[in-house]
Amino acid sequence: MRALRALAAVAVLALLGLLIWDVAHSHGGKVAREVDRGQTVPAPAFSLPRVVGGGRLSLASLRGKGVGGSFWASDCVPCVGEQPKLNAAARRWAHKGVVFLGMDEVDLRGPARAFMTRYQMAYESVADGSGSLAGRFGVTGTPETFFVDRRGRVVPPHVVGQVAPAQLDAGIRRALTA
Repeated sequence: MRALRALAAVAVLALLGLLIWDVAHSHGGKVAREVDRGQTVPAPAFSLPRVVGGGRLSLASLRGKGVGGSFWASDCVPCVGEQPKLNAAARRWAHKGVVFLGMDEVDLRGPARAFMTRYQMAYESVADGSGSLAGRFGVTGTPETFFVDRRGRVVPPHVVGQVAPAQLDAGIRRALTA
């Protein structure tokens, strides 16, 4: 029995090592890292299902508008505290050609819809059920906020954790002027 346990432990450690190597050598997820260095980079293209209302939403359909994008999840406690700030910013910037977009990461539709209703999200959300979009952006947790300019490029700042109203306004201004 000890030999079997030891073999299982070795297998788990080997898989963990493979995962760490894959993450370290992955070509995806560079967006956050490059934006954190002050660079402007192309946003990963996507077309994902809407959490509410049906149909799909693509980033390409938002070209020509500034976009504030926030990755969130229904079980994310900091996302609850951030939600009123995002709602206020979405309303404040709507008349200036700015769209806010939530990206619900690795969540079930029922809890995601309940979150959107309970916290009265003032903007659309798409479902990143597999987490692949979050991976391409380099998201490390929720909430995380990115800003996309009118040409589809991610501009600094990239905010990890709850975003402050001043950060939202600065990011949107940068997206509109880039």
